Amino acid sequence: MVKNRPFEIIGFRSKDHYAEPLVHIFSIGMEQQVDSSYSWNGLERKEKDIFIFQYTISGEGKIRVGNNVYSQKKEHGFFVHVPSDHCYFIPEDSNHWEFIFITLTGQVVEQTFQTIYQKMGHASYIPYDNPLIQRLFSIYDQALTHSLDAYQLSGEAYLFLMECLRYIHRFNQDISLPPAINQAKEYIEKNYHMPLSVGDIAEEVGLSKYYLIKQFGESMNGTPIQYLNKVRIKKSIQLLKYSELSIKKIAVKVGFTNDNYFNKVFRKVVGVSPGEFRQHKHTISIDRLIIH
Repeated sequence: MVKNRPFEIIGFRSKDHYAEPLVHIFSIGMEQQVDSSYSWNGLERKEKDIFIFQYTISGEGKIRVGNNVYSQKKEHGFFVHVPSDHCYFIPEDSNHWEFIFITLTGQVVEQTFQTIYQKMGHASYIPYDNPLIQRLFSIYDQALTHSLDAYQLSGEAYLFLMECLRYIHRFNQDISLPPAINQAKEYIEKNYHMPLSVGDIAEEVGLSKYYLIKQFGESMNGTPIQYLNKVRIKKSIQLLKYSELSIKKIAVKVGFTNDNYFNKVFRKVVGVSPGEFRQHKHTISIDRLIIH
């Protein structure tokens, strides 16, 4: 899921405080914890007025917020602030917890996190290819190369917060969808690499094929197969960007029966062929992924 990166915790301190009052990155890091003694209590930490987002890469941890306990498995994340009544830790039945985290400070951060708590809560499943997570890894990669000054740090922090707001906006849109459509979307997103048909999806959610297509059209402005292809194309983009797999192997890996059909769908959705995208992957924006 994640390309090889070193485990490191990077803190940021600057004598130039012009940009810090609104939003600032306090630290960012990747860790792998294996000891069950690993635990952070939000009422006992020395830091004050910091806001934390932590995202699980592999293994499992847990977080207690007040009286609620949330499992933190692969592709799950949580939002908390210090000080507050929370504690995150490795449960006894977990052999490791690998994660990436970012801690932030500033007025804009506080406002954004309050919105997140109200709209989504403290913990959520977030797919690895979501722009929010990609932004987080991008900041970490830049931090590793020491390429960010105080102003760039604030800019990156602000972009990260905007991705958080974008995510909760879509999260709340999903809540308003009929349960069967949310179930169908989740099934597609987990099984896109399989040879799925409308009948398979309909059977999974307990609807007839025709009623599923009708509900999907009314709720998503498209068909289940269009949504399936969109998910497959998004997954293929990550492989085109970050792997050395051939286009034919990528087509099969994301669920297309052959590379000719993959090329046809990719060009229709993105506007260029997979080969052209790979050649110009740093200049073609993923925002072009719109299915009409």
